[in-house]
Amino acid sequence: MEVDKFITELGIYILLLNTVLFITSYNKKYKALKYFIMYLVLCCVIQKISSDISAKGDNNLYLSHYFFTGQFIFLSLFFSKILEFKKVAKFILGFTIALTVIIITYFYLHEEAYRKWSEFEIVLTSTPLLVYSFLYFLKKIEVSTSKRFIYFNSGFFVYTLCSTLIFLLGNLGTKHIKSYVWDINQLLYLFFQMAVLIEWIKNFRKQFLFRFNKNKI
Repeated sequence: MEVDKFITELGIYILLLNTVLFITSYNKKYKALKYFIMYLVLCCVIQKISSDISAKGDNNLYLSHYFFTGQFIFLSLFFSKILEFKKVAKFILGFTIALTVIIITYFYLHEEAYRKWSEFEIVLTSTPLLVYSFLYFLKKIEVSTSKRFIYFNSGFFVYTLCSTLIFLLGNLGTKHIKSYVWDINQLLYLFFQMAVLIEWIKNFRKQFLFRFNKNKI
């Protein structure tokens, strides 16, 4: 197996593992967790559908719109909960609704753009999430009593920032350069999923084991 293919498949397997682990560790006490799980499920569904379409040799670029918009919605709601500022939460909710409506309207009116990769959409949906992520870092500097979601946030910030720049710069080059860009992005994605796994181990593993042992009794 080629190294790049191994990295891609390993990233997918860890994504599936993370999704199962967080679903089984769900606790209503953590309001943000349900949106985080929705995000992981979205990643799994898009990955599965994309792989099936690609295997048939058909165009699957339009799935990127569902992924980036879905990621924007679920993680915006996620950050609105973990930031814990009412004014910020209201702004995030209003902005999320407004931008989502704009994106849906645009692709509805421009069917040709729907079938294509959109760098503008990536920037439009990723930039707010990077801002929210940075605000969470600032919050943790001021209040360092809990490290919940800090591993995910660190991995997400690095991966999203780098992948956004990679996609923008990579699409300006040749096909050979684009291939390297994709390989680098897959490696970054693997590190991101590892950060998510570390998040579960550090902050959610104990309650999972407690629930598992309780069910055994």
